Amino acid sequence: MRKLFSRTDIFIIIGVIVLSFIFLIPNVFKNDELIAQVYADGEIVKEFNLSEIDEETVFCPNENIVISVRNGAIRFSSSSCKDELCVNSGWLTAKGQTAACLPQKVVITIKGAGKTDMITY
Repeated sequence: MRKLFSRTDIFIIIGVIVLSFIFLIPNVFKNDELIAQVYADGEIVKEFNLSEIDEETVFCPNENIVISVRNGAIRFSSSSCKDELCVNSGWLTAKGQTAACLPQKVVITIKGAGKTDMITY
């Protein structure tokens, strides 16, 4: 009867597993600084460093929009627009994410200090 794996096969499998963990370690311990930018009518109204926010705060760029900010996340809390798609977009927590309230002309984007590898929509 023949063995399923030879000694060489086991060394190759262990080597591939070890190499995959070595390449994964920098991504796990990466601590990018996330900056949320709030635009109203095409101009930056406010910037938040999401890693420095200690408690949840509320910001109103105009009288019709309420934005909530907490440690590592930002979102539209409420809006006076009809369908509230901006509120349904939820919490933005990663570099490259964007939410917009088109009727009120307010956009939230998250920027980071590191290089963007890939964004998929």
